[in-house]
Amino acid sequence: MQSSLSATALLAGEVDVIFGTPQVPLSLLASKNPPNFVAIAAWGSGSEHWLVVNPAIKSVKELEGKALATSRPKSADHGYQLAILERNGVDVRRVTFLSAGGAAERVAAVESGKVVGSMVNRYYALMLKNKGFRMIEKLERPDYPFPPAIFVVPKESLQTKRTTLKAFLMGLIEATKKHKNDKELSVRLIRKHLRLNSSEVIDAAYEDARTLSYPYFTERQFQVSVDLLNKSLGQITELSYQRVVDNSLVDEIARAGGLSAQ
Repeated sequence: MQSSLSATALLAGEVDVIFGTPQVPLSLLASKNPPNFVAIAAWGSGSEHWLVVNPAIKSVKELEGKALATSRPKSADHGYQLAILERNGVDVRRVTFLSAGGAAERVAAVESGKVVGSMVNRYYALMLKNKGFRMIEKLERPDYPFPPAIFVVPKESLQTKRTTLKAFLMGLIEATKKHKNDKELSVRLIRKHLRLNSSEVIDAAYEDARTLSYPYFTERQFQVSVDLLNKSLGQITELSYQRVVDNSLVDEIARAGGLSAQ
């Protein structure tokens, strides 16, 4: 499911847990009548997010007066683009953002010339680069880590479904170790399920998915997530780390030795 739909399903009680970028859950928690959701864990990957543009564009500043593709208004990738534009002194009021859908649709919009660029992950960026487009700037910097994907549940589930949620997280921890230690298996699965053929792109997809930090959603990661949310919403949100994050399950797993040999 796309993030908005998965959040709706969680609100309706049709799913027990959702996983994805913090954008939509945090925006719900910042609303006037927030749901009683909490983030119980996070997986931070080696993902890179690139602003890829038409080769005629030589600098980010040249994007003033141009059109960029986003998945939808106020989406996470919209916030990523705003962060790059602002750090390069671009007047974002002079940039047009067109809703194009998911990453594949945004890539198609760039290729067709409907827009001059868009924000995509590393392996989509390489696909475009191989066709002559320019990877002009990366979102992530040492002082600006990309927010991890987070697991969000209704707060009452920490009591009513605690055993199941704990087993679920422990399974993910084991899978993460397998991904790190068995690249051959991981690459074979990526090739099959993402239907990729280029070795360079497959390797980029593996590096993109390689887990760098888990299972805690740290306060610094939370702060960057809120900063990106504020950029995409165009307003300041009032959210506290203590209100949003509940580390009790991963603390329990850690005490039992379940995080050893990460």
